[in-house]
Amino acid sequence: MSETNHTPEWEVYFCDIADRPACISVDLALEQLAPVAGKQRAFELVVALQQPDADGFPESEKEWEALEQIEEALVEQFQNSLQALFVGKILHDGKRSFYFYSGQEALPDVLAANVMQQFPDYTYSTNSLEDADWGLYLDFLFPEPVDMQSIKNARIIRMMQEQGDQEQIPRPVSHSLHFATEADRALFRSKAGEMGYTLVDESKSENGSEPPYSLIISRMGTLTEEAIHTATLELWQLAEEHQGSYEGWEAQVVREND
Repeated sequence: MSETNHTPEWEVYFCDIADRPACISVDLALEQLAPVAGKQRAFELVVALQQPDADGFPESEKEWEALEQIEEALVEQFQNSLQALFVGKILHDGKRSFYFYSGQEALPDVLAANVMQQFPDYTYSTNSLEDADWGLYLDFLFPEPVDMQSIKNARIIRMMQEQGDQEQIPRPVSHSLHFATEADRALFRSKAGEMGYTLVDESKSENGSEPPYSLIISRMGTLTEEAIHTATLELWQLAEEHQGSYEGWEAQVVREND
């Protein structure tokens, strides 16, 4: 497929890499295009932070601004000179890494050196590799299913806030799941009940498109990102223990005067 159909869809998620916290920003829309013909080489530029905090992230606003300036200069240079695709970036262990795909082997190093001359206070390294299958993007940068759920959580919360939702007001939050067997569903339902969840609905599908035994449970809660991420993660993990799959959640918008 061609990148001419590409509308960037940037999202951020947090995870651990080598037992250290990492913040990954990735263009999710490229999953539908990858691998892009003629963009078979991946390029990585790693910038060492000057003042990382205990988690390895920038400690000062000044450094955040400097990293943004480096990013803007890199993206402009790589897109204009190479028609490269900027696919993602990572903050991890005191370093900011930028990732691009293009059809060029040597030129990205030259362009990166030109850009980094504008930022003499920063040290950097580069790496280039043949990656016709886009493994770096699909297998490393792209979020795992549980991380994608966290991204979906944040999107839903933002959408509800735009409708005037007051996230701190408790309300019933419903969660949907599917299971391969009725016994697995029953065991999960029992464990969820111990966690304060009540049964909303359960049914069996005959269409064969997904695990047939569905379950909807509910519990009172707020819609802060921390609360929702904690709830979905614990239900996701519990579902996996019982050969089930977590499908998502929903709740009513609650405004201050409701």
